[in-house]
Amino acid sequence: MAPDPNTFDRVFKFVILGGKSVGKKTLLRSFCTEGDDESIWTSLTVDDEKVLIEATVTQKWEEGMSKENDAIALVFSTTDIYSFEYTLELYKEIQKTTEKIPLVFIENKMDIVEESQMDKTLVEGETKKKHKRLYRVSALKEFNVMHPFAYLIEKLTRQKKDVNANERKQSSSVTSSTTSPPSSTEAWVDPVPTENSAVVPPPKKDKCILM
Repeated sequence: MAPDPNTFDRVFKFVILGGKSVGKKTLLRSFCTEGDDESIWTSLTVDDEKVLIEATVTQKWEEGMSKENDAIALVFSTTDIYSFEYTLELYKEIQKTTEKIPLVFIENKMDIVEESQMDKTLVEGETKKKHKRLYRVSALKEFNVMHPFAYLIEKLTRQKKDVNANERKQSSSVTSSTTSPPSSTEAWVDPVPTENSAVVPPPKKDKCILM
């Protein structure tokens, strides 16, 4: 049973989107999560705040999801070029309803990178063109899994700080200028593990803590 959201300082809802057999559920479960096949959650400590993350996995994007979720991860498998093309279609659908939700692309199954069907230049070019971060992970080996979720959480917590700062400016007697929202235009690509690099799972912890 998921914990009571009222006992947490912040509650974020993530939706993990992608085609069949790209490792969505494995990805979530490697992110120190609990729950069942349909709803997965984890609790973390971020800047001394207790944070609850509730996550769901699905293959299709629906318009109402933009109001129900705070962050999006588009997942594809490095061994299936069509799964990447599908995430691009999902991205187009998402952009029709919202452009404000933090979003990342995740290339999964990098533990079998020798079987990759991806054109590295094409994948990186598409994500950079969209000004979105690309993370390469292995959910099975728990390699780099924390990185995309830590980034999404950072974006969400930063939004709160920027809003608060803007409210303080507006309430002051000094003429205020609108605080710009955090930039989402920075493209980022996590390095691909080489043949000589060890894919070592992180040590198990009782609780995830983001510093």
